[in-house]
Amino acid sequence: MSPPGQKDMRSLENMTDTVEIIMDLFTREKILFLALCEVNKDSFEYISMALSELGLDLSAQFMPDKTTTGSEFDIGYFYDSTQIAVQHGLAHSGKLGTSSVKIAQQLHLIVIEEQPSIIHILVSHWSSQLLKIAEDFRDECSKGLRRFVESLIQDDQQVILMGDYNDEPYSHSIFKNIRATNDRALVLSNPDFWLYNPYWKTLAARMPFKVDEQEHDFGTCYSKSGNRNHWSTFDQIIFSGNFLHSGPWFLQESATGVVLNDKLRGAIMSHKHCFDHMPVIGCISKREAAHVSV
Repeated sequence: MSPPGQKDMRSLENMTDTVEIIMDLFTREKILFLALCEVNKDSFEYISMALSELGLDLSAQFMPDKTTTGSEFDIGYFYDSTQIAVQHGLAHSGKLGTSSVKIAQQLHLIVIEEQPSIIHILVSHWSSQLLKIAEDFRDECSKGLRRFVESLIQDDQQVILMGDYNDEPYSHSIFKNIRATNDRALVLSNPDFWLYNPYWKTLAARMPFKVDEQEHDFGTCYSKSGNRNHWSTFDQIIFSGNFLHSGPWFLQESATGVVLNDKLRGAIMSHKHCFDHMPVIGCISKREAAHVSV
């Protein structure tokens, strides 16, 4: 909604559509937690107020963290406080020469139950691919993120990484630096080292080719540029190995994927609309009925 450096809100049409999509995620998709990136404080407060006026009772928090050089993060979050609690943790940044890089913002998601569970969520929005130097930024971010994830895993914590990484699942930053793979057997062989990335499945089209229906809809975001793939998988949710191995929470992969409906598809492909990403959902559950969608 508000790229870094942009202080103004988008048009009323864009903001109204954003509110409607978030409403659908909580009411139809039954998510309990939503992280929203590329949003400034004014846009976030507008969305929060609009959701409240529509009767959606959510807790909301914009995270006004800054790096040591004053660069602002651009992430806020909503959650259903009747089922979970969320605490704002550390903001992680790094250095590349004289520049600061925004690695991730940490949240502690607490599932309200007889014995509360704490899940560490690390939300990121990395530099876009429009500038060549941004590749170096993403490389530095991924190395810093891996170091922090390792410290949590060594402490036997369950960790979820999510965000707009502006890199594909097979990229050096995600696969090599973070050690996130789609190979379940590899994760199970060493769950304290490998992370699991179910979003490799979005690299293939969800609909098979038909002569009379030639839409090609793989990925999580759409670019109108004609000099590279229109669809990319930049938005991903990545899970520490214990979500496949020892729990206590486990990945429910059948409910993990991309949200795409006709309204959202139309907005993404419209030259008049600012949308270019689709929501992604991750679902975790215990062996009993309890589950959390983010």
